[in-house]
Amino acid sequence: MAENEKSPEEKKQQPPKESAEAKPSEGKEAPERKDAGTPEQPTVKPDQQKKKEKKGKQAAKEEEPTKKKEHDENFNYIIRVVNTDINGESNIVQGLTQIKGVGRHMATFIADTAGVDRKLKFGNLPESEIDKLKEVLENIDEYAPPWMLNYRKDAYTGEDLHVISTDVTSRLRDDINMMKMIRCYRGVRHELGLKVRGQRSSSNGRKGLALGVSKRREAPAAAGKKEESKEK
Repeated sequence: MAENEKSPEEKKQQPPKESAEAKPSEGKEAPERKDAGTPEQPTVKPDQQKKKEKKGKQAAKEEEPTKKKEHDENFNYIIRVVNTDINGESNIVQGLTQIKGVGRHMATFIADTAGVDRKLKFGNLPESEIDKLKEVLENIDEYAPPWMLNYRKDAYTGEDLHVISTDVTSRLRDDINMMKMIRCYRGVRHELGLKVRGQRSSSNGRKGLALGVSKRREAPAAAGKKEESKEK
């Protein structure tokens, strides 16, 4: 029997040898093998990438020098109107609201009656327009309708007034003192430091001394008597 020839049992035991040059399956390319030496780069999520970009932009903005707005030589940074200092950077409506007793609605009314543009800055206003605003502020009772005024039906004169600046605090103090003198309900509540307009006082607005349950401290004589009674 020749050496190359093998028995049928040996042929069954030995699997068929694959050809060294295996043909890739049609339509599919063989996957490229990665080198074992090169480490795999971690995949960055899109959300993390966006956050990094935002941080980079914020850092770049902080590094940029802040440019200050340049104004003219005649620009006034502080204007004195009705005993209040108004910032020159603010516009007319915002600047007038810095005066005590003048709200946003009243400030727009004053600017319109004086014929001043609301969007202009206070620092750029000439003296003539500032004088017009002062005139309207001093005589608001004559220009504004009565429903816009903040002090209507005065107790002494019965007139409708609009109080601004330091007159607001002085009028308020005088009215509270009058209520205390006539001993009305609101005056008594003011004296006691309690709520005046019907608010809840049992569970809210608690102030002053320390509140809560505190155990009474026993006097030393009473404590000694208790000890003697226990010994007996």
